[in-house]
Amino acid sequence: MIPNILSLLVFLPLLGALIILTIPGEHKNVIRSVAGITSFVTLILSIIVWNSFNRGVSGLQFAENYTWIDLGFVSFNYELGVDGLSMPLLVLTTIVTFLAVVASVTITERVKEYFVWMLILFTGMLGVFVALDMFLFFLFFELTLIPMFFIIGIWGGKEREYAAFKFLLYTGLGSALMLIAFFAMFYQGLLTGEASLNFLRLAEIYSDPANANIISNAFRAGLFLTLFIAFAVKLPIFPFHTWLPDAHVQAPTAASMILAGVLLKMGAYGLLRIGFGILPDQAANFASLIAILGVVNIIYGALLALVQKDLKKLVAYSSISHMGIVLLGAASFTTAGMQGAIFQLVSHGFIAALLFFMVGAIYERTHTRMIEELGGLSKTIPILAGFLLAAAMASVGLPGMSGFVSEFLAFMGIFWASPDVIPAAKTIAVIAALGIILTAAYLLWAMQRTTFGQLHQSHAHLEDARPIEYVPMVCLLGLIILIGVYPAILGDVINTTVIDIVSKIGG
Repeated sequence: MIPNILSLLVFLPLLGALIILTIPGEHKNVIRSVAGITSFVTLILSIIVWNSFNRGVSGLQFAENYTWIDLGFVSFNYELGVDGLSMPLLVLTTIVTFLAVVASVTITERVKEYFVWMLILFTGMLGVFVALDMFLFFLFFELTLIPMFFIIGIWGGKEREYAAFKFLLYTGLGSALMLIAFFAMFYQGLLTGEASLNFLRLAEIYSDPANANIISNAFRAGLFLTLFIAFAVKLPIFPFHTWLPDAHVQAPTAASMILAGVLLKMGAYGLLRIGFGILPDQAANFASLIAILGVVNIIYGALLALVQKDLKKLVAYSSISHMGIVLLGAASFTTAGMQGAIFQLVSHGFIAALLFFMVGAIYERTHTRMIEELGGLSKTIPILAGFLLAAAMASVGLPGMSGFVSEFLAFMGIFWASPDVIPAAKTIAVIAALGIILTAAYLLWAMQRTTFGQLHQSHAHLEDARPIEYVPMVCLLGLIILIGVYPAILGDVINTTVIDIVSKIGG
């Protein structure tokens, strides 16, 4: 195994960005090649880590721990590691980002700046999923905001500046709440006699009965709710979701792939790693609220998707709906439900990235995303239309695709949830199941009006898929089918971590 492979994995994209800064801006193809090679080598490194990951062992692997800043009473440490929760998200990030870099072939203006921001964003996302120190986690989390702000604001659509500032405002407020929660968490830990910023050590401090008098139940409840709202903005959860549709519609295709495929998952990861990991008792106390919000997300997102006229905005609201399934599965505190939540993070990452890529490819040819202005695309661009239809079927939850596995596990988990955790679990499960019907309705309706139907004469001579476009299309669809027919490839990695999370409340 390569020494310090996680550090190499995290900072290799940053090195690529520094190399691109030394290349004159007019050498666009050289810049694209450096970005592509950097993201591909990072992907290879993540696959090496994946193959070396010991699936039968719980806890952290490939750990790195160095003292960074020592203030005497507390040390800010450079601590990295992966477990069954972060490992699949790490690989998801490298795959989606590499394919987003490939999809960025359509970027022709300010190419140098674009790929520098893209690779800085890559480093931030990877760092979030491997950081074990609160301060380090916060730095990486914040590092993702500025690049995405500039990518949307410079290379986005007509209302890009409004969407970029709205994205920054919402996610910045979420980060501020997260920082407040981190300070409060550290301070209360300090009162127990141990100043630690390590997530795993904080979980031990907060679970120690000897500290119950110092860390009151009311404080723990307030802390969990603060963390929940902070990560709810990123996930996003109703009513903190309004930045997402605007950001998606205005973002360039590659940015939408990353935004839906990876950035939303950072909110769910933070909630599971920190909220559920450090305060599992409070997560269980608020399980009913979390499950209800999950149902609201599922139904609300689906209903809004049902009335959209813009195909890209429809997919954006679909993401809100599908993130509700993550909440539903996690709130169940069952092994099946928690597996479903993590499966959904990975599955939706691939499906959403494919959907946004297909919408972007169609928009590039037709110069419209209005559903009523599309139609009969299967007659003129059958390959692109076929992949769009396949992505929609995966999002619906067609058996044999990853969406079916994640939804089945999440719904089974909430149906089996203990009445002590969620008294109305079965009722919640039944109401949430309506979301599956609505999902089928809005996606099949959209496909019928775009892929089939009457062909618009202005679209009679469109160019079908180019060779470079087969790379993201085939890779993403292949992974969706692979997880759908062989879910053990993911389940074997997450099982031990899922059991650890559920067992903390006796689930």
